[in-house]
Amino acid sequence: MHHTTSRYLIVILVAVATVTLLFSNVALAQQNYPNKPITMIVPFNAGGAVDVTIRIICEEAEKTLGQKILVINKAGGGATEGQGFVARSKPDGYALLAGSSSLVTNTLTKEVDYTVGSFDAIVLYNFDPEVMFVYAGEPYKSIEELIDHTKKEPLTSATSGHSTSHHLASLILENISGAKFKYIHTKGGTEAVPMVAGGHAKVLLGVWGESRNMVDQGKLRPLAVMSKMRDPRFAEVPTFKEKGWDIEYGAWRGIVAPKGTPPDIREKLFQAFKKALESSQVKEKFAKADYTIMIKGPNDFESFLKNDYEGVKKILDQLKAESSKQ
Repeated sequence: MHHTTSRYLIVILVAVATVTLLFSNVALAQQNYPNKPITMIVPFNAGGAVDVTIRIICEEAEKTLGQKILVINKAGGGATEGQGFVARSKPDGYALLAGSSSLVTNTLTKEVDYTVGSFDAIVLYNFDPEVMFVYAGEPYKSIEELIDHTKKEPLTSATSGHSTSHHLASLILENISGAKFKYIHTKGGTEAVPMVAGGHAKVLLGVWGESRNMVDQGKLRPLAVMSKMRDPRFAEVPTFKEKGWDIEYGAWRGIVAPKGTPPDIREKLFQAFKKALESSQVKEKFAKADYTIMIKGPNDFESFLKNDYEGVKKILDQLKAESSKQ
């Protein structure tokens, strides 16, 4: 009996020691984080707004983290391939996602194996109002003219992917104004913008940074912006609100990690990205590329995500109806 008790005691002690060692190893790994390169997945093609902005931030954040951040483009499925990959990754801080509005819309409109709750928020760093651009070869000089025409004859509209913020903005516009569009969904702004600039599609709801060069070249004409007030980057362009349609909407961009990423790792990442966003180098590069900066930490970003999710849910029926036409 004494020997049996001793054996049980030894087994228990070994188990306790193993668990203690395991936890201490985990704690040590978190304390030493990062001790190897971090992977940042961009779920769109290279050259688009998400890709451009995240590369600027990562290049600077590497200095604080002391490790390389490998930015990898994993486009496909309107961003679902890259988003799903990160959602299924180990929550250890070494796989991050360059998130955007499509993270919300995809979970509501497509059959995916993840939800908004599959991610932990790190930092929200940019919000860009949607701008209506028209191919310069078209005669429309005002948003009223364009919308009136689409009510009689729908125009082709290029998007950066089904259920992305640009697509959603078009659907909101249809819903409020009665405008009608025929959609051509691409793999990102780097495909959608040239498509309209070349006249292969007629209109585009997108962001200024991705489209400015084509505006400067006289190939695209901005007609209205979905912001509360005129944007100082292109102050001559009126808001939709001025023209009688009360629409405020835009594309957001942020960084998220797989659900379950330890809080101290999330905080370390947030501080590194915050420092990068506050640096003169990042501010200058963002300004040069025509992107604005905002900084919301994990808690505020989490709340923002929930609000965006609820907002998109309100027009879910219209999104699903449009999706069934594809």
